[in-house]
Amino acid sequence: MTTMHRSALSRRRFLGASLAAGTTATVLPRALGAAAPEEFDYIVVGAGSSGCVAANRLSADPAVRVLLLEAGGRGDDPLIADIGRWTSLLGTAADWNYATEPEPALGGRSVKWPRGRGFGGSSAISAAAYVRGHPLDFAAWEREAGPAWSYAAVQPIFRALEDNSRGASALRGVGGPVAVSDTDDPHAGHLAFLEACRGLGFAADPRWDFNSERPENGAGFYQKHLRAGRRQSAAAAFLTPVLGRPNLAARPHAHVRRLLLEGTRVVGLEYLDGSPGAVAAVRTVRAAREVLLCAGAIDSPRLLLLSGIGPAAALRAAGVSVRHELPGVGANLQDHPRIGLRWAGRVPLPGSAVSAGLLAFSGLGPAGGPPDIQFAVGRGLSAPDPSLAYSVIVTRVQSRGSVSLRSADPLAPPVIRANYFTEERDLAIAVEGVRLGLAIGRARAFDALRGAAAEPAEGEDSPARLREFVLRTSGTIYHPAGTCRMGRGPDAVVDPELRVRGLDGLRVADASIMPTLLSVQTHATCLVIGELAARFLRG
Repeated sequence: MTTMHRSALSRRRFLGASLAAGTTATVLPRALGAAAPEEFDYIVVGAGSSGCVAANRLSADPAVRVLLLEAGGRGDDPLIADIGRWTSLLGTAADWNYATEPEPALGGRSVKWPRGRGFGGSSAISAAAYVRGHPLDFAAWEREAGPAWSYAAVQPIFRALEDNSRGASALRGVGGPVAVSDTDDPHAGHLAFLEACRGLGFAADPRWDFNSERPENGAGFYQKHLRAGRRQSAAAAFLTPVLGRPNLAARPHAHVRRLLLEGTRVVGLEYLDGSPGAVAAVRTVRAAREVLLCAGAIDSPRLLLLSGIGPAAALRAAGVSVRHELPGVGANLQDHPRIGLRWAGRVPLPGSAVSAGLLAFSGLGPAGGPPDIQFAVGRGLSAPDPSLAYSVIVTRVQSRGSVSLRSADPLAPPVIRANYFTEERDLAIAVEGVRLGLAIGRARAFDALRGAAAEPAEGEDSPARLREFVLRTSGTIYHPAGTCRMGRGPDAVVDPELRVRGLDGLRVADASIMPTLLSVQTHATCLVIGELAARFLRG
């Protein structure tokens, strides 16, 4: 969409008439004689899981003009569709290549934090697991944000979004835009994992439904957002099919610098147009109705802070003028820490799209809560062959971190403090998870595949040695959330309809709004967040 809209032309005529009459128009400052900024009804920032859904739903009304801005490219790297090679995308142009500050509990180590950059966002570079979340996850959200976020309310949305290869049921849907598929090429390591879990008393079935109402204590193969064995990112499901709509402009290489406020209303934004082959230019666009931030748990709070929206002292320290004090912006950062276990392998394992897993309890969490340990056995996280490797993931984290500004430069990377294991219970759960993981890996089911232990080595399973191992080796499993927390308390950033507190014309919709991190992967729920955001905007 390159032509100027009627409303923008009207604003230019109004400005000309005002100048002729010697009056001042209430418009954004610009050079005399310059063209008026483009104007859209809605501006969506970020073409990740939530942003692609929101842009699709909002532009379904042909009378509504929608602009979708994405800092990365079009997401057309052939590697994106090849799910077996997803780790090859990390560290490329499809990745923001973020990293944490030195982590105090990890001996000062910095942890790499891949985040998707381009159409599809992180759904284009992940392992593609499709897991909704435990009913108790949403019970916690309901307490924070009301019935619109209850399990009973979101379950029909999940169902409507799905085109599930298992067919329709009371919980699963068909005919929706999101292909949810089983993977049918397990290698011997996946099958041994199921057998080992069965031997330890867990249910085990390749088709165990991790999206059921009781997904815990069962091992199986995660369903994935794949169609015909190829990754279906959020862009492939929601954006590509509607790019021909005349009322939708989707612009890659558009790096948003800041939001523009008039009083307490957000009226538009500035972005750096870095289109390949063109001279980089700062452009201004206006939103006649609202701006929707869908830039993710790192960049949504970063954009608020760059715009002067956040904790006043932190803004001043970064050299940013305070426009609207909101203490919770960038706080409440949560992530799932990952600990890798590895043995030397007797035989190489073939490539596979399968990820086997287990949701379990450490016995250290509150009674009646959701599972706090997850296992993932896949090809992508394995060490070089021949080896046997899988991940232990702490899912109910108490540690909280933050996202803040390094400076007022919109191109400077943010300051990310994950604060892994700064709460003792997280470390205790990790140790119990590693202990269970060692029991699984040492089971007879793995005898034909397993060589000598590599990490942790034999004899390193005392409580003290396991604690040291966790702190020395742990990293991320790529699920940051919570930095624009939804709720009603003084530290909440958005209300239950995702409006930024104290401002008009601005909402946030992505993993940053999660009050508490889910006990599973976040992509599927981010699709629901985008769906609900569009519904709230439409009224």
